[in-house]
Amino acid sequence: MILQTIISEYRNLLKELWDAFTGNQNEQKLSLESEQKKEKSNQLNSQQSFRKVRKYNTALPVAMAGLIAIISACSSSSSQPQAPPPPTVSVSAPLEEEVTQYDEFTGRFRAVERVEVRPRVSGYLQEIRFTDGELVEKGDILFVIDQRPYKITLEQAHAELESAQTRLDLAQKELYRAENLRATGAVSQELIDRRNQEYLSAKAAVSSAQAAVHSAELNMEFTVVKAPVSGRISENFVSIGNLINGGLSSATLLTRIVSFDPIYFTFETSEDKLIRYLKADSLRNNISAIQEGSLTVQAKLLDEEEFLHEGKLDFIDNEIDQSTGTLRVRAVFPNENLLLTPGMFGRARFSATGQHRELLIPDKAIASDQSQRYVLIVDDSSTVTRKFVKTGPLHNQLRIIEDGLARTDQVIINGLNKVRPGQKVNVNRDEIALITEDQQR
Repeated sequence: MILQTIISEYRNLLKELWDAFTGNQNEQKLSLESEQKKEKSNQLNSQQSFRKVRKYNTALPVAMAGLIAIISACSSSSSQPQAPPPPTVSVSAPLEEEVTQYDEFTGRFRAVERVEVRPRVSGYLQEIRFTDGELVEKGDILFVIDQRPYKITLEQAHAELESAQTRLDLAQKELYRAENLRATGAVSQELIDRRNQEYLSAKAAVSSAQAAVHSAELNMEFTVVKAPVSGRISENFVSIGNLINGGLSSATLLTRIVSFDPIYFTFETSEDKLIRYLKADSLRNNISAIQEGSLTVQAKLLDEEEFLHEGKLDFIDNEIDQSTGTLRVRAVFPNENLLLTPGMFGRARFSATGQHRELLIPDKAIASDQSQRYVLIVDDSSTVTRKFVKTGPLHNQLRIIEDGLARTDQVIINGLNKVRPGQKVNVNRDEIALITEDQQR
């Protein structure tokens, strides 16, 4: 308003100066025309007019310069930005709660029993007595190999056993007679020794024939291939009529069986977590719990949001893998509905440290500086400072702070992107609320 008044006054002054200037110019022109007639009489008027024009010619630029200076000063003073007020942020002390801290791991389900079915004897495959992919029980007949050659071998073994038994009976009778004659002195001791040797040899032949019978019977039994474990069977890898090899080194793979209930879940724990467990004595205290199968492990599949499957930790390896720096851990899960399949990926969690008190803050209150995580806090002088922290897993949608934060720190939980360390702020006191699992549902 003041600027407009000043400008208006200067406009009026300039107008008056301009009018005076143009009026004097006209007077000068008229005086020049009459100068020829009244040169001497008007000389004094001409000098006065010249002084007046010079006066106005001098005043006009000065007035213009003053007007420009005033406008510039007023404009610069009005356009100069004022310092903004300090930003307002919401702060709260970290929430301290009794939590059960879980460590999560990625692993794979594995069958407790996995058997490759191979024949123990060679021969032509004669029968297949299962359907591909079905559930089989231990002892079910799966394959039958042509038994005729093995049946003949068994019959020959029985015949050899009978012959050896007959020779043994004869040798035993001759030895008995020789011993009776020796009492009367009718035979020599040499003959008795010979009869005794023949008897022992016949007895050994009987034992050998009996072993041959057992071997033939065993081979005859091996022509029927049975399921060694209960589980789900794969397809038959060999069709009927093919010659299959038996034995230990080059036996033909016929099919594969894996068990489903129960099922293993194996995962790797890192060396730094293992050290943390050992320093806290949590793993040592739970060794007996592992052996007793009372340490609970929860698992979920890749498409599941919650840990719906519950099992028991039953094994921890005895050394760290030097190539990966990890320790192998195994849990066992019931699988009555056969949902968990060997080879399937999943996530598992368990608590090796038990329930303890931890500091919790919202995830949005945590920022990152390359690989480090930090929070901004407000001190007693309303100045923002930065603290680097070590974060843990989420607990009811709040992040666990394992190290770097004190219980009394006032953490900025809203407005983190509006401030920087060293800046003054206005503070709104707030409180972090713990969201329970029921509220999450």
